[in-house]
Amino acid sequence: MTLPHNTITPIPNNEPDAVPALWNTRYSEIDENFLNLDGRVDAREIEITAARKGKGSLDARLDDMASAISSTSVEMQNATVAALKFAIDQAALANYSIKAFKQQLQQEGEMTIQNKGIVSGCAATKSTTAARNLTLSTGVCFANGRAYAVADGVNAASVPSNTGVGSATVYAYLYQDAGGLWRVAVTAIGQQVPPNSIRIYNITVPANSTDATDPSLTSVILTDIRRIERNFPSRLNSPALASAVINGLSANNYRLDFDVVSATGAPCEAAAIMVFSRATNGFTVQLASAADNVTVRWRTSKLNN
Repeated sequence: MTLPHNTITPIPNNEPDAVPALWNTRYSEIDENFLNLDGRVDAREIEITAARKGKGSLDARLDDMASAISSTSVEMQNATVAALKFAIDQAALANYSIKAFKQQLQQEGEMTIQNKGIVSGCAATKSTTAARNLTLSTGVCFANGRAYAVADGVNAASVPSNTGVGSATVYAYLYQDAGGLWRVAVTAIGQQVPPNSIRIYNITVPANSTDATDPSLTSVILTDIRRIERNFPSRLNSPALASAVINGLSANNYRLDFDVVSATGAPCEAAAIMVFSRATNGFTVQLASAADNVTVRWRTSKLNN
């Protein structure tokens, strides 16, 4: 900031002897210079105050500037980057630990155990009176936690033709109709057994097996897969099994806990869910109950994995 200033007029050497009137002129010029000097001092104080930027002194302001400048040095930048990298690494480690805890150390899931089968009878044979038909013998099946009588069925189900170049497998099964009666049926080629049914036979149909080429099912193979429990419901010789897949663990000595969510028929407690086998990537349980459609919530725990 530049302020105007006045000068004092010099007395020339050739000026006549000074008189008081001339002295008054010089005094006035001197007073004006002092006034301008005061203004310049005030302006400098304002400028210095502004330069302090709120600090108590110029020295404190200079220290603050030096600190700010040092924070942008290469050493400071390297230290900042190192601190950020460490923080990011720690966060990644924490996220990995949480993920491992959820996906490996403790895992949860649900499974449903179907407990259906045959008490007696319900054998399928090839018909001798109709082309490509099966006849079912009388018997007793069990499902929904109870036993049901099954009436015989002569020529009760038809085996589909196979016009393909390779053999095909279809399935004979029992199902409960709208009236509550259990009947036999055979799936079409490529079709799965419907839910809540009881599969009793695998049927292998060779290539080019049709009504014209094999009406008596001579080349068709019936494989009996009935689960027969003659002492149902008091004792099960071949308990129903169900398996679950888990994320791989380091060993199979993990803990398993079960909670029965729902069941059809007989009561079912968690104690009826028994571990049949276990591996590092899954386990199989068996059902020690006459109940059916048992939904089980399970949890594996291995905190020292």
